[in-house]
This record gives sequence, structure tokens and C-alpha cells, in this order.
Amino acid sequence: MSTPKYVGALSGRDVLNTQEFSQEELNQILDAAEDLKKKFGKREETPYLPGRTLFLMFYNRSLRTRNSFEAGIHQLGGHANFLSPQDVYTPTLPEDMVPYKTESISDVARVLSRYGDGIAIRIYGDAAKWTIGRGNKIVREFAKWSDAPVLNMEDDLYHPFQALADMMAAREAENKLEGKKFVVSYAYSGGLKPLAVPQSVTLAAAHFGMDVTLAHPEGFELEDEIVEGAKKNSDRYDGNFEIVNDMKEAFDGADFVYPKAWSPRKFVPPYNDEVDKDGAVKYQSKFKDWIADMDLLDLTNNAYYMHCGPADRGQEVTDEILDEYENSLYFNQAENRLHAQKAVMAMTMAEK
Repeated sequence: MSTPKYVGALSGRDVLNTQEFSQEELNQILDAAEDLKKKFGKREETPYLPGRTLFLMFYNRSLRTRNSFEAGIHQLGGHANFLSPQDVYTPTLPEDMVPYKTESISDVARVLSRYGDGIAIRIYGDAAKWTIGRGNKIVREFAKWSDAPVLNMEDDLYHPFQALADMMAAREAENKLEGKKFVVSYAYSGGLKPLAVPQSVTLAAAHFGMDVTLAHPEGFELEDEIVEGAKKNSDRYDGNFEIVNDMKEAFDGADFVYPKAWSPRKFVPPYNDEVDKDGAVKYQSKFKDWIADMDLLDLTNNAYYMHCGPADRGQEVTDEILDEYENSLYFNQAENRLHAQKAVMAMTMAEK
């Protein structure tokens, strides 16, 4: 059995966000993912990471992320070790150290990278104290000290593997993404959710030359660096980027729609002195009409519906779209998490 050229092609690289990769490299990842998906469908063996170990550090619960990573590395011939911060001294930043309760990330990263071949981390929300950027700081601290690749399974700023799975699903739906209208829209939820998915998919869609429309009510702005990054991606890859505050306007003529909840940032640090969850939930309740339904989809160009999952039924989206709409990519995206992550693991955790 021959080993594909993509195995080890990004050997040793961290994957913290898609902005750190060129469009060519992102296409190489997606090409590898498509190859692995075909082989998975044929039940072909893909032993590209024999004996490799990936440590999975989950500060947050997970269905899709944990299971797709664990299944993926098993299918590549390796092994995953699940780590819960509650079961060890919690790895944390120097300013939050508590004797016999925490351990410095600098020590944990150096120890784990001597035991295995990759460290994957998921941290946002309560685990990151709802302080925007703190989760990302923790992921980057692991990357600073680890000798093995560090994979960001979602922090409070970025979710690169979701974005890769999303772009893979979009490529499967349309051969040519350039010039397609891609809408990333706020949708209502009764709970607080991080910025990672809308920020990452906005950047990724612009990275592939799509005409990106970001739609949200006032108060739900993305981070300034994300908006600037999306503009730069659009300029570089001949796309377009705009921001509107009307869901119907955004959906008009769209080819892809991605209605997804995220929380208003002015209720959490650094935009507020403390975390005000009650204030955030109360503010969000003003926008219950921001829901994806068939009336909105009728305004589109028979658009593909997308969501990272789990979708809040009856809040973010109607059951009809998830269960009956023929152009829903919801479950394709979930499936592609497995294949996109396998591609990245094979490319980063194997030697050249």
C-alpha cells in the first residue's frame, strides 16, 4: 500500500486558525480530506499514523469534536488519550496558578509532547471565564511550549476544524466557490455561545474568494481583527465582504446561508468589567425573530443551509429546514469533521 504524498506534508505545524495557512495549503488539506473520505466509504485501511498518540484536552463537553477526533486517529492507525482538566491538575496560565489544583501549561505541554505526537485543546465559555481571547491565549501557550503539533479544537476566537469541514461541504456542493454569495448570519439562541464558529467561517469563506455577507443586529459585532482579516482575504482572493444589520437583506440572492448564534460581546470582558450573563441573555431575547425559516430561504438562490451543530431547533432554525430541506448541508458538515481532521492529523503528525 502506497502512502499518499499529503501524509507529513505539514509535519510539525500547529493548527490554531486557518489564517495561518495559504489558500493553496487549505486546498491541499481539503483535497486530502476528500481522498480520506473516499477511502473511508470503501472501507480502505489508512494506516498513516501507526503508533502515534494524540492527547485530547477538553475543558468543554463535546459530541462531534471528541468523537470525530477519536474515531479519526484510530482509523489512521493511532490512538487518542482523552484528558479532562477535572481529572488532573488543571493546566492553566501563570497568573491563575493554585497549588495542588493547577499545573502550569508550560510543564504540561512539555511533558505530553514527550509522551506522544500531538496535543489538541478545546476551551471557551465558562472554562475561559467568558473573557474574550483568554481561551485562545491558553491554546497558544500550549503551542509555545509543546514540541509536538498543537491542534485547536475550538477556543473563544477560532474553530479551524469546523471551518475546514464547512469549506469541504461547500466544495462538495459547488465545484466553484469563487463569487458565490456566502451569508454568515446571527440567529437567536437562549444560551450564550462563543464567537469562534462565525469568526472562523467568515474568514474561511473569504479565504476561498466567496462574496461574504456578515449579518447581525447591533451589539453582535465580531472582533475587529476578524473583520479586518476577512476584508484582507476578500481583497487578496477577488471576493467581496460586507456587513448588514438585516437578516432578510442578507439572505436575498444568497448561495450559502450559515445562520448561527453567538453572544453579544459588550456583556463580557474585556468589553465589560465583569461577566453579565443575565444581561446578555436579556439583550439576546430582543432578537427572537432572527431565525432561519423557509420564508427566508425563499429569498435566496436556492441556497445551501449550513450550521456547525448542535442547532437550537425552534430558535436558530425551524425543524423543517433541518429535517426536510433538500439543500441542507447540516449532516454533511458533521460528517466532514471526521475527514478534515484526519487530513490535518495525517499531514501534521507524520514525518515528511
